[in-house]
Amino acid sequence: MDDKVLLAPPGAGLPPLERWISRTGLGALRNTLNRRQIEGWLRSETRKVLAIAGELSAEQMKRKVLIPRPTGLEDSSRNWSAAMVLQHLVIVDTGIGELIAALAQNQTFGREVRIAEVKPAPDAGREQLELLENALRTYIDRMSAVANLRTAGRHAHPWFGPLDGHGWHTLTALHTMIHRRQLCAVTRVCSKHPAFEM
Repeated sequence: MDDKVLLAPPGAGLPPLERWISRTGLGALRNTLNRRQIEGWLRSETRKVLAIAGELSAEQMKRKVLIPRPTGLEDSSRNWSAAMVLQHLVIVDTGIGELIAALAQNQTFGREVRIAEVKPAPDAGREQLELLENALRTYIDRMSAVANLRTAGRHAHPWFGPLDGHGWHTLTALHTMIHRRQLCAVTRVCSKHPAFEM
């Protein structure tokens, strides 16, 4: 973050009411959508992210801009570049894929999930387009190898509490949608690029 921009620290989380609504919404999605519907949602959101970012120049991709906080995004993430949004998705998709694979094998995931540890680097650039494509492909391949995402084991998310594999799978798609909305806001500020509808 730029020195002139004062934001809440990484990991500060969401306002209490918004956090409760987010937990309730995730639970409803988890109980309503099956794994294939969630996979289709994730693919669709990721395609939109890649399409939006793919039309930006290298300079535009790396330009950090301050945006109003979208619902579901913590304050510390309001001053990212488009490339930082993509890198964050790469980090999270990769981590959740590993986490679900561990739960599916009745293993514990060896580390605590911390929001502050999945923040992107300011020097991220256009290489993140290919990295996100690869991360999605790897994630889908990992999920294809899991017979049942409704695992007996659970692992805690700092905002949503203990989730089974299907809960984490649902969160992956929801998380991508939130950051697609963030990316739309970033592109509106840094260019005249027409963004997808919010």
